[in-house]
Amino acid sequence: MSHLPLWAKQYLQFLKLPIQPPSFEYLTQICTAHLNKVPFENISKLLTYRRFKETHKYIPTPEEFVDQLIHQDLGGTCYAINSNLYQLLQVLGFECRYMELGQVHLALLVRLPEFPDEWVYVDCGSAAPFFQPVRFQTNPENVSAFGGEECYLQAEEEPGVYAYRRYTDGKLSKTVWTFDTRKHYHFGDILPAIERSFQPGKTFMTQLRCQLWQLDQKRSVSLLNHTFRIRTQEGKVETTHLTSVREIRRVINEEFGLPNLPVEEAIAVLDDLGVDIFQSRES
Repeated sequence: MSHLPLWAKQYLQFLKLPIQPPSFEYLTQICTAHLNKVPFENISKLLTYRRFKETHKYIPTPEEFVDQLIHQDLGGTCYAINSNLYQLLQVLGFECRYMELGQVHLALLVRLPEFPDEWVYVDCGSAAPFFQPVRFQTNPENVSAFGGEECYLQAEEEPGVYAYRRYTDGKLSKTVWTFDTRKHYHFGDILPAIERSFQPGKTFMTQLRCQLWQLDQKRSVSLLNHTFRIRTQEGKVETTHLTSVREIRRVINEEFGLPNLPVEEAIAVLDDLGVDIFQSRES
């Protein structure tokens, strides 16, 4: 690991992974570890919004991202997570590029030595069970699933265009994202979408969100505003409605195992934006 920058060494140490040559197996290890250790959350997004006048930046650098992981239990939403994962994969020698879905989501396409004529889909920033790269171009029956959560990447009629469809307990999500593998994106191409996502009223500016996979316990844990859910590998869902910030803190500490996550600060930002997370009623 001597040739890697310090942040990349720390990133891999956080994921508890060694350095290996690029391969499907190694990328699977990275994806699985990422989903189990890096929370999908908008707490960091809300804090970024509050500090923007001082920092003038929307996305943390790799150094900042890793420092937040280690010291504050922060991960991020798709833009922060997948853009920094891209940086890690690059320094590890993977060939990868950005892919925008539906003008609201950022994922990655990676080319592997075993499959030099195709791209595989990598996404650690959608709170979805992508525990391994998806060979969507050669496996039309692909499904990434866990306990009633299913994600499909399906070819559309137009060559090169695919749709991301997500089902929860057999019900299709209202949002279906499409992406075009013929398009090549630089990070600057994604910036307008990132800027829009920080506008008051946008999805992750109007809610409190945190999700983490815990495969060692055969479950995932999810917080949406004051609603806490545990979903097991067998598909059983346990729902609890929390009634105070103290209860949210207890759940974050005990169920998520993220005692340093600055959830109270994020709730204060939502309060300033006129969002009362205890008034929402999630089904």
